[in-house]
Amino acid sequence: MAIIELGDVSAPDFVEEPAPAPPLRRIGLRRPVAAVLAVLAAVALTGSGRPAPPSFAESWSAEIGLDSWPYPFAGIVLVNQGTPENQESVAYDLGTGQVRWRLHDKELPSWLNPDPDSNQLYAPAKIRTVEVDGGTTYFGTDTRALDAGTGTELWRRSGDELAATAGEVLLGDRDDRARITGLHLVRATDGTALWDRPIDPADNVVVSEDPADTTRIVLATAAGRLTTLRYTDGAVLATRQVDRPHTQLTWGPQLLGGRFFDVRHDGAVTTLVAYGTDSLTDLWRFTTTGDVYVQNCGPVLCVNDTHLTTALDPATGTRLWQLPSGDATPLTNGRLLIADSRQIATEQAVVDARTGRAVRTAPPHSRILAVDGDRLLELRDTTTAPYRVTIARWDPDTGRRTLLGAVLGRSDTCQLSGHRMLCTGAGRLSVTDVG
Repeated sequence: MAIIELGDVSAPDFVEEPAPAPPLRRIGLRRPVAAVLAVLAAVALTGSGRPAPPSFAESWSAEIGLDSWPYPFAGIVLVNQGTPENQESVAYDLGTGQVRWRLHDKELPSWLNPDPDSNQLYAPAKIRTVEVDGGTTYFGTDTRALDAGTGTELWRRSGDELAATAGEVLLGDRDDRARITGLHLVRATDGTALWDRPIDPADNVVVSEDPADTTRIVLATAAGRLTTLRYTDGAVLATRQVDRPHTQLTWGPQLLGGRFFDVRHDGAVTTLVAYGTDSLTDLWRFTTTGDVYVQNCGPVLCVNDTHLTTALDPATGTRLWQLPSGDATPLTNGRLLIADSRQIATEQAVVDARTGRAVRTAPPHSRILAVDGDRLLELRDTTTAPYRVTIARWDPDTGRRTLLGAVLGRSDTCQLSGHRMLCTGAGRLSVTDVG
């Protein structure tokens, strides 16, 4: 793939650096906010100041489908594109842009689960659709494993892929109501069975996505029966009946930090219950509203819903602080990058994770991305064609921003994979090494 240079990135599109933003005042919770998953609106920029010389430029680019979204994974960028009749999956080398492999498979783009630990991709060979309680559920009846580096199919077996680690893959059999009735642990390299176990029909089979926590499996039935299994051999470690039936919500139960977090919904009230995974002992409860998910935020446990981030004491479940944000990114030094999307343009801020106190708001009309959990990049959109994203280093302690360069694309489409930034716009993928 040819390298595309942007030319003189000190063109008048660049804007004068604003004065450092003042520290953010604590925002009240009177108005609802929308869900935010790091998607920010493009904002017009003005000014005529000349920036510092750029330190980097675009590494490579590729033409992709207008509605395609690049997924960086294990040294490749996977792009699914094409028409319903001619679906194509293309894997680009993340560093060079060279095409590693292509697959024309109408099923593959619609459902692909990457596992970075095994460097494999898992996709259903067949997809089944069932109607349950007025809703539609999709699941795979067979699973195939592909090598991420070559796109070669390594093996296929019956069962829906539920979880994967570096060495094993957990598959589940489903009944006509999409409940899981049997579990199979197979070897990731060749699909060889390690153990098989029938189970009572379970609505949720919960395994952590964090490799450090992938040692246990928790089963949750609609009748409120919880069971913990050991991942390596399927042995039962604990069972218990909860005080009211388990309800499956948009955000399901989770395993995190050696604890099982169950979500229960009773009208407008949502209760998050923390259990010790091995014993299923009730540790604490936290009451809120809406669908929630939990997140490790360093010294605190973050509970996120569509409009609030609440910090809890991990040991007791005591609420420490609450801010209007549906998204939190842990940083180093006990800080968080949070986003408040109550306004037309989402506002981001760096806060102290222990107290919720704001360190500084991000400059207006910008988007902040974190590299390695500590270095922060500020992205802005230009207003004249060809539209570009300016990139600056931003220091939340001083508010100082240092312009680095620019790439083609839109800031609301940019994402980081290690030290590489991927941006899209007008059917074009741009990849830049940010150092």
